[in-house]
Formats: sequence, structure tokens, C-alpha cells
Amino acid sequence: MIIMDLWNQRDLVPPVLFTFQCKTKHCKDEIRALYSTIQNASDYFTNQQGFEKAAAYVSRFTVNWSNRFYNMHGFRLFKRINQALLRVRSVDIGRILLNLLSLLPEGTFLTKTIDLPTLANLDYLMIRLQGLSKLFCHIVAITREAARYYIRFISTGYFFNLNSIFICLLAEVWYKSRDICTKVVHYYEELYPLRNILQNNGKPWPTSGDCDLPKSLSKWLGDDWVKLIDIDVDSGEGILNIGTDSSLFLFLTGDDEDLASGKKIDAAIEKKIATGGVESSKPKELLVQRIKADEGEVVRRDSKPKATKTDLKVVDNVKSKFDVKKFLDDEKRKRQTDINQAVTGKVKDQVFNVFAKNMLRELNQLPTKELVQMFKEELSKIIRDKTQARKTTNK
Repeated sequence: MIIMDLWNQRDLVPPVLFTFQCKTKHCKDEIRALYSTIQNASDYFTNQQGFEKAAAYVSRFTVNWSNRFYNMHGFRLFKRINQALLRVRSVDIGRILLNLLSLLPEGTFLTKTIDLPTLANLDYLMIRLQGLSKLFCHIVAITREAARYYIRFISTGYFFNLNSIFICLLAEVWYKSRDICTKVVHYYEELYPLRNILQNNGKPWPTSGDCDLPKSLSKWLGDDWVKLIDIDVDSGEGILNIGTDSSLFLFLTGDDEDLASGKKIDAAIEKKIATGGVESSKPKELLVQRIKADEGEVVRRDSKPKATKTDLKVVDNVKSKFDVKKFLDDEKRKRQTDINQAVTGKVKDQVFNVFAKNMLRELNQLPTKELVQMFKEELSKIIRDKTQARKTTNK
């Protein structure tokens, strides 16, 4: 049976909230420091609306785009980030801090004897901070790899707009997770020396053995912490620079060479370049070249729309009363929406209305043959009269 470390247990049973009496003669400064640190940590973790909003966007994106990009490596990394963020939320570090803060007296005035929380309650908080630091280091590493993947897709022109949205969201999660991780390490290392003033009262916790906590959380994190901290150093080989003069494509050169996903993407891009699929092997130059080449297109529109030629072939298809009624209804609709598409487009509204009323009046009085003949003669007449009137005016 494999026994996991305490920091890695998701269902770790917390100790009972309990206090013991402590004499404050020789530890007033430590008690004030303990209260101040937990108060600051509680205020910080309960005011992370920006991080919670970014995490909610990640969750929503994974649901909305899972059917379309389920087999894409970058989107699988996106789903792993979502799982890590859900685990961060399940810890609920804000509630743990508030519970511990409720057992502490305010540091302004201390009596000779006060009630303090037991050592087990503080150790539980520090174990949760230890686990959170690992989670946030994991999130920072995955967001960098996912961003590197999406930037390579942008360099080849695939899903430019959508990948840009993914990168913006990943950048926000990466930045906030990195900031929270540094705060977690800071509060942990402030709380560790204050364990000496506390003691246990009642049953020991944890029941599986002693609580072995590292003195320095940054040293315990090891390489994960070094990569997380050194990521913004301005100089150094293999270090990513994110200053104001930096470029988005530094993600392509700042990562480790042994990333399997990066090698696969590099090979795919090189293959596409070899077959003539892209114009340059340098993503930045390729992007600049495409932006310069797309200078837009001049669009001009005439001041007056060109009128369509009158098409009298439609009239030849009129052979019944139903056809006459349908033609009149279509002409009324076309004259209201787009008069250039109407057969009687050049006829005045008053002339056309008189013609339509006469046809509707004779619809139920004349036989079909006489009505159709009368309809064609009257229609040809009003169109011919309008055309002759226009020619006379031009002369």
C-alpha cells in the first residue's frame, strides 16, 4: 500500500478546532506576528476575484470548445489547467484561514493568559499551503507549454483569432498563478518559525505519524520554484524575458529543448515549410510579412445603383387568373423592397396602382382568356408609354 504525503492528500481530514491556554509573558511579539500574518493571508486570498474570473473563463472555454478541439494537444493542456484550477478551488484556503483567525486574539492588547489554537490547526494550514504551492507551480508550467503550442499555430496562420483568445486567457492565468504562488511561499515561511509558541492539546494529529514540514518551502519546491522565479530575469541563457521590449515569439526560444510537444510541433512546421506551405521558417518574419501584404482593398460604390433591364419574359408565363394575381403581388413586394428588380420598376406608383386595381376588379368578371389578354396589353402599354416618354425627354 502506497502512503501519499500529507500535502498530496485531497481528502485529508482536518483536526478539530481546539485551543489551549498560553502565558504571554515571553511570546507577545510572536503572537502578534502570528495574528498579523494570518490576517494578511486571509485578506489576500479572499480578494482574488480576478483569478476566480480567469479560472471561470478557462472552465467555460473547455466546455464550449471540447467537441471541436478534443484531439488537439494544446486543448488537452487547456483541460489539464482546468483540472488543476478545480483542485485549487476545492482546497478553499480562505475558509481555513478564517477558521484559524477566529481562534486568535487581536494583537493590540494581550492579557497574561490567552487562548491560542493548537499546533495541529496551524500545521493543517501549512500543509494546505504546501499543496497549493505545488499546484500553482504545476499550473504555471502547463500554461507556458500551452502558450508555446498556440503561438506556434499562430505563426503558421491556423485559427489566428481563436488562438489569440486562448493565449490571452493563458497569460492571465499564468501571471496570477505565479503571483499567488510567491505569496503562498512567503506566508508559509513567515508561519514556520511561529510554530514554537503553539502546542497540541488532546489527541495527536495526524494519526498516521508526525507532521514533517520543510523549513523552507522554496527549497522544498526545488527546480519548480527556480523556474517560476527566474522566468522574468532580463539576462541569462535559456531564461524567458517578458519586459516591455520583449516579443511574443520569445516563447518559442525560451522553453526547454526536451519538451516532447515542442519537438512535434517543430517537426510539423518544418515539414510544412519544406513543402511550400508557408513562406518563411521564421515565425516572426512570417507574421510581419503577412500583415504588410494585407493592405486592404479599395471599395468604391456608385452614387446611383444601376437599373436592371426590364425582363418581359416573366409576362409570357402568365396564362391564368392565378398567374395574374401572383404577378401583381410579386410586383408590389419588389417595388417596396428593391424597385430595380421589378418589371414595372420605371413606372410611376400612381400609374401602377391604377393598373393593379383595374386588373383585380376584372379578375372575377372576365373569362380567363380575355383577362390574360387584357393584362398583357395593359402592362405592355404602361411600360411602352413610360419608355417613349423618357426618350422624348432626352431629345
